[in-house]
Parts: sequence; structure tokens; C-alpha cells
Amino acid sequence: MKKFSLPEIIVFTVAALLPTYLIRFHIGPLPTTVLEVVLVVGILFLIFNLFCHPRAHIGGPINFGSSTDQAKIGFPMSLGNDKLLLIGSALILLATIIGIIVAPDKRAALGIAKAYFWEPMALAWLIIAAKPDKEKIWRAVVYGFAASAGIVIVYSLIQYAHPSFIPATWTAERRITSVFDYPNAVALYLAPLVTLFFAIPFGIILSLLALVIIVLAQSAGGLVAAGAALFFLGASRKKTRILSVVVAITVALIVLLAPQAAGLRDQILMRDWSGRVHLIGWKESAAMLRDHTLFGAGLDGFKTVVAPYHHAQGVEIFQYPHNLFLATWSEIGLIGLMGLITILIWFFRRIYVLRSKFYVLCLAAAMLTIIVHGLVDVPYFKNDLAMMFWLFIILVAL
Repeated sequence: MKKFSLPEIIVFTVAALLPTYLIRFHIGPLPTTVLEVVLVVGILFLIFNLFCHPRAHIGGPINFGSSTDQAKIGFPMSLGNDKLLLIGSALILLATIIGIIVAPDKRAALGIAKAYFWEPMALAWLIIAAKPDKEKIWRAVVYGFAASAGIVIVYSLIQYAHPSFIPATWTAERRITSVFDYPNAVALYLAPLVTLFFAIPFGIILSLLALVIIVLAQSAGGLVAAGAALFFLGASRKKTRILSVVVAITVALIVLLAPQAAGLRDQILMRDWSGRVHLIGWKESAAMLRDHTLFGAGLDGFKTVVAPYHHAQGVEIFQYPHNLFLATWSEIGLIGLMGLITILIWFFRRIYVLRSKFYVLCLAAAMLTIIVHGLVDVPYFKNDLAMMFWLFIILVAL
């Protein structure tokens, strides 16, 4: 029977169960989710093996075909090319502690720090330090993503075919939400995976279906981000470079000139109601951050701290400003923003070194999707998206 290492099992399970953060319950007085339980169990297994088998190799196989086989486990730690990643992670860790201290609601801030930063970072660093087989971890992560994306896609199609399954808020517009609470969450989850699936057999089918679902969710930000990533991926290869440029110019002309694309054009140029709301939110966030420059509003503190700066009638205060970098600055301050930028610099430097491999370009395009989408939304501050980000980090670090 096929052998799997402990890291393979953990990353596949986590990637496959990312949407289970929606299943919430309490353990005693503590609120938690199925995804968090999976993460904590994985972390504990890795730590347990570190202390119980300090001389073995944690990335070795577990043979499920024999009860006498033992997992080869251990914890060889070598930073090598990961120093910038370590610095960025340390800055974020420090920033989250400060973010709790300055937050209006310390308990809520602790929950955010734990779920969005500490647990994903701990799992990522434990996997990286274990140094398992890179290709096996790649397959485990991407096929885990494929499993969860498949469920999201199937339920999205069911919703579109039977609008009664769409939550009442979105029924009139027929915007699908799949397993999530709102349409943009579907695009935030699927958009980074569109290019990633190009690296696996028959993955293009999943990619095309994911694009269809983003269209059905009516997410202009998701479409633009996925389109930018696809252009990057095509332009990165000689045999598809010219075709990619031609397709990109054609699509751009259609969006800019065709009367039928007026709605999408207004969304992209931020001339519709949603665009105006985004602009108002950015203006108010900038005003708040001018007065809270160093530490921001604290974790989960944006709605409270930005309230005195909010003067737009008929516009609600959202949980985060619709921009990844403004949201990071608000939540964990300038130190945290520096940490995020440091990690992104490390990520693309590693990509450049490994660029000869196609799957690496697919991964670069996936991270580019997050950055582009992050210009108009927040593709990190959610349990599934935070862990997705750190799974990408694992794949580049190994």
C-alpha cells in the first residue's frame, strides 16, 4: 500500500478541509471551528514527533500497509534561503502581540491572532523545518485544494440551477455563494487556485469551472485578478507569450468599448455603487491611519476605531477596508505591514530562482492573484484564506 509521510497527510487534510472553518462550535467556553481543530491536531502531531523522535526524519513515509512499519520522523532545522521569511514571520508575530495590546476588544483580537496568524504560521514553519519531499508535498497540497474546490464548484452549480438554495440576500441578483456566506467569498477562495490547477493532470477543467463560478458570483475583482494571473502565466512561457498578449489586448478592448460590457467596465473603473463605497472606505481608512500610524487600529479593531472618521450617510462600516495592505496596516500596524511585504519579497525572489519549473510559475501566478485581488478586497483575513496563503509559502520554501 502507498506510503505517505506525516507532513503529506497533514497538508492534504488541511487544504481539503479549508472551508470547514464555517462549521463552528465550542469546546467548553472556547469557540472554535473544524478547521482550527484540524490545524491544532496537525501542529501537535508535528511537535510530538519532534520531541519523541529527535534524531529521525519527519518527512519520511508512514506505511499504512503494515502495522510494524514506523514513521521516520524528526526535526532537522536549516533556514538556508528562508532568512527573509523568518524575519517577515518574526515581524508579524511581534505585530500580532502589539495588535492584541492596542485592540479595543482583547478577547476578539486574541481569537483573530490565533486563527489568522499563529496557527497557520506554526504549521507552515513546522512543515518547512521537517523538509519533506517537495514534489510529494506539492501534490498533497494541490490535490487537497482540488478536493475542496470541487465541493465549492459543485454546490455553486447546484445553487445557480436552483436559486432557492441561494441565501435570500443574493437571490434577486442570482449571485451564488456556494458553501460561503456571501458571493465574494467564493471568488476570494477560487481565484488563486485557477492558475494553480494548471500544474496537475486535467487541472485545466477545474480552472475553467472555477472561472465560471467566479462569473456566477459576479465578482469583478476576482475576474480581474484571475485574468491578470493567467496573463502572467501565459506571458512567462515563450510558446504562449504572443497568444497571451493578443488575448489580453482583445479582452481589454471588449471591456473598454463593447456596450454589453458596460456593467463590468463600471465595476472595474469603480464608477458603480460598490466602487464608490470602496473609495469612501479607503479615504476613511487613510484618515484613521494618519492618526494611528504605527500600531493601526489593533486586531479586530477597525470598525470601532474608524467610526469617528466615518461621515458617509447610507454607507456601512465594513469589518476591514477593502484593500489587503490597508487592512494589514490597520490590523497589525506598520510592523505587520513590513512583515507581509518582507515575506512577499522573499516569495518572489524564491520564485525567480526556481522559475524554470512550470508548477513554480503556476504558484507565482496564484500569489499574484492574491495581490491583485487585494487591491480591492482582503484575500487574507479569513480562516481559509490565511491558511491558503501559508500553504503557498510552504510550497515555495521547500
